[in-house]
Amino acid sequence: MNFDKPGRRQRLSQLGFLMRHTFSILGRNRAILAPLFAMWIYAAVMVSVFFAGILLIAIGTGGGGWLLLGGLLMFVYKFFFYNRAELTLSRLTFDTAAGETPTRRDATSALAGLGAQTRRLALLDIAAAWIASRKNKEGGLMGMLLGGLGEIWDLANHFLLPAVAVDRLTLRDGIARLKRLKDHVPETLIGVFGIDIMGGVVGTLMGPLYLFGGLAAIGCGLLFGDGMPAAFSAGALRELSPDIPAFGPIGPDTVFNWLPVFIFAFLGFVLHGLFARAVTSIKVIYFTLFYSRIMHGEALDPDIRADLEGYLDLDEKEFSSAEAPT
Repeated sequence: MNFDKPGRRQRLSQLGFLMRHTFSILGRNRAILAPLFAMWIYAAVMVSVFFAGILLIAIGTGGGGWLLLGGLLMFVYKFFFYNRAELTLSRLTFDTAAGETPTRRDATSALAGLGAQTRRLALLDIAAAWIASRKNKEGGLMGMLLGGLGEIWDLANHFLLPAVAVDRLTLRDGIARLKRLKDHVPETLIGVFGIDIMGGVVGTLMGPLYLFGGLAAIGCGLLFGDGMPAAFSAGALRELSPDIPAFGPIGPDTVFNWLPVFIFAFLGFVLHGLFARAVTSIKVIYFTLFYSRIMHGEALDPDIRADLEGYLDLDEKEFSSAEAPT
């Protein structure tokens, strides 16, 4: 397989294309959004619990340690929660593409008995997250190898989700099907089969926000530090170095306060979590339709089957031609 990593421009182009045309499947059944909303709520609560623990510790109030522990437990459990939600999303997408209007309850019922597959997918995700954390710490060939493994798992995982959700396969059978899948890919889609769809798009978009937002938060902490809660005060700048020069309103006696940075970090983590879940959901929908087109093309609604070629091939011109009335 070919695992081409999209560049910055291609990432944003793919995201825009998929976001626009994913609405066509959402328009058929709004219930598809239910798993995304559930993941959004979980992500927001998880970050809030963790930061609430830090806040309570900073101001010297009891209970902060328990909240931190709760946040860490939610961080571990998120892999299981998200995989269940993604399987539900995949099932809803397939049934909707087949011309039905399933509810979240219908999809949950269809996934009954798949707890073992869900747990194994979650454990593999945990392993992939650990590999990703090691990638930046390792250099040279090992870093490249770990990065490649992470990208391969991202692709394999998104093909395994519909294999489990639609065909109720075990992971072993799903991997075996994945090995044979390329032989069944239509020629028009062969080039897209190995693409790491929207690889790194969350970091691409969030990077500038972190940079400029972080600088703004530091500026607020310097300019208004005197009037902020003492619990977050880092003291006067002269305590860091007596040779700090004056720069406009900021000088050696300026008191820096961490509260704006804390608030920005909280909002940044929440926004990152929400955006990451939205991007993942788009990818789940895309790969479910890809899998369905290849393995269950006869089951798809004829109205949507003709439109899938350009959508799955990420070809704006071809998609537009498919949509045009004849």
